[in-house]
Order: sequence, then structure tokens, then C-alpha cells
Amino acid sequence: MKKLVLKTALITLGAVVVLGALLLVILGFAAPKVMMNFTASMGMESISGNFAYSEYERSGDLDCLARSFLIAEVHGDDETALSRWNVLYENEGFSAHCESVSPEGDIPAYSYRDYLTGSAAKVMYRLSSTDEEKSSALAFALSETQASFPQGNPIVALSAEAFRQDDSAFLAKIYSAITQQGFENSADYQRLTHQLEEYHV
Repeated sequence: MKKLVLKTALITLGAVVVLGALLLVILGFAAPKVMMNFTASMGMESISGNFAYSEYERSGDLDCLARSFLIAEVHGDDETALSRWNVLYENEGFSAHCESVSPEGDIPAYSYRDYLTGSAAKVMYRLSSTDEEKSSALAFALSETQASFPQGNPIVALSAEAFRQDDSAFLAKIYSAITQQGFENSADYQRLTHQLEEYHV
């Protein structure tokens, strides 16, 4: 009798697990945004980023696409991040989307476009295997950095990544580029050039 009860309990548990898994799969296809928020609330950020990308594919929501890119970047999945970034940057609504986002939560209190392009520059740099590819990452960061050299701009983000990598040769390139670019002598510009000079670039 006990064996029958145990067998029935195991069969019931197995059925519940299978039905639960099926429900998650169905929700993943039918309502990826629901799953995006659910997995994020459970601390499963990488999975949440994948659902965010699925939601973008389903609805064209650029906020979800940007979220999927940023999550991949933060978690070091650079190839996925770059792929998603290319889709985002080439979207005709990219600039308008950046202007529509207000700083809150994980979004820093400076230009959202700078935040995204700085993250992209870091991804490009980390994926670089040649000096030419590193130079392309730098050229991109320069092109996206305003003359006023505002707080949190792409050059600052790229420099921070190069400092983390202890890449003295690339930091010297950054120093040479920004001192010849004609940026305004803002507080952030002074801070970065001072840090680069202290690093003996």
C-alpha cells in the first residue's frame, strides 16, 4: 500500500513539474514580457535579457531591445551584446528612444544615449583582437562623445574599461585622441586627462 501511495505521489509530482515547464514555455512564447519581469524578479538576469529580446522580436519594443543589450553587456556575453547593439543602433527609432528615456532605477543620471553608446564601446573593445579593432572602438566612442565632454560619456566609459584591462598602449591612444579632438575643458575632461597622465601614458 505504501509503495502504491509513493508511486502515485511521484507520478503526480512529475506531472506537476512537466505541466509547470510547459506553462513556462508557453508563456515564454506568448508573453515574453511577463517572463522577462518574472525572471528578473527571481534574480535570473541573463534569462530575463533573453526574454526581453524575444519581446522585442514580438512587438518591436526598443526598450526591451536596449534592456537585452545592457544585460548581455553587464554579464560579459559580449558577442550577444554586440549583435543586439547592432540591431538597436541601426534602428531608425534609436535617437528618439534615447531622448524619451528618463534616468531612473539602473539608468544613471546622465545622457541615456551616452550610457548605451559607452556600453557598446566597451563591448567593441573587449571583443577586439587587433589594434585596428581597438582603434575602431575608439573612433566610435569619439564620434558619440559631444564636444562639451559631458559626464558619463562614451570616452569615459571606454577609458574605464581600458584601465580595468591595464592596457597602457590603448590608454596612450585615448589620451592622444582626446587631446587633439578639441573637447571643452570640462571637469570630466580634466579628471580623465589627469588620470591618464598619472598613468604615465
